[in-house]
Amino acid sequence: MRKSAVELLKLLHSHQLRIFTTLDILTLTGMNRPAATQALCRLKKQQLLSRVKRGVWVNKLIENHNPFEIVPFLRSPWPSYVSLHSALADHGLIEEIPHVIYAVTSASPKNYQTDMGEFHIHHLPKHLMWGYEIKQMGQGSFPMADPEKAFLDMVYLALVPRSPIELVQKRGRKWRLNLQKLSEYARKFNFPPLITYLTKNNLFR
Repeated sequence: MRKSAVELLKLLHSHQLRIFTTLDILTLTGMNRPAATQALCRLKKQQLLSRVKRGVWVNKLIENHNPFEIVPFLRSPWPSYVSLHSALADHGLIEEIPHVIYAVTSASPKNYQTDMGEFHIHHLPKHLMWGYEIKQMGQGSFPMADPEKAFLDMVYLALVPRSPIELVQKRGRKWRLNLQKLSEYARKFNFPPLITYLTKNNLFR
């Protein structure tokens, strides 16, 4: 089954597909993979779509995409969520806006350079993939760590040997965090160096 570019664009519009996969198109149209990929590549050449990575596309006819929306697609089928410096900045806990987008995943770590920004995806053990919720922003949504989990993800990764993550220094200012929640979360990590760090910085209750 073949679909014209116009038909595919109508399909994207009718289903409000902001970010989608080639598999989505196969499911919706019944096209075979080579034909679907060829059709999508034609739309990309016309600058109507952007390819984030193999098999993942952004509908450029829909405005106001938030780059965070891409995060769940980057390491799929493994879960990922926005965390670390990006989540801390979004929650207003740090003033510096990172020039890359930070996220965590239970898959292996990987960096991506896309039309929508640069993404650094860091690995967390599967048992630490919690403490986030789906955040709605306009017509888009994405998984984001709550403030306490984003902070603990950062500290945990900074304490792991050979990690590229660095701690954010507050220069004497206090972290605006729920210390009770922070402490409960920290215990779930079952990582003694994390408790030691929090205690030393008067963040553990």
